[in-house]
Amino acid sequence: MGIKTHVYRVSFKEPIRGKTDYIFGSLSAIYDTFTPFQIGCKVQRLWNLKITVENPYIGRKCTITRELLHRKKQGR
Repeated sequence: MGIKTHVYRVSFKEPIRGKTDYIFGSLSAIYDTFTPFQIGCKVQRLWNLKITVENPYIGRKCTITRELLHRKKQGR
């Protein structure tokens, strides 16, 4: 059986550094790359919203979704 985990996809309405979509392992990691101004809110707001697969953050500058990531279990 595989390992299931979640990632966060940030989809900007306007490209930043030539791209519109970025993938992160946590909400905090988003702010290692982008400023609250670029995202449109602070990380505390995202934590308070409790982003889930069914409940994305939709802001003026970007959309942040939580997506299921399927990984294969490593063999020995």
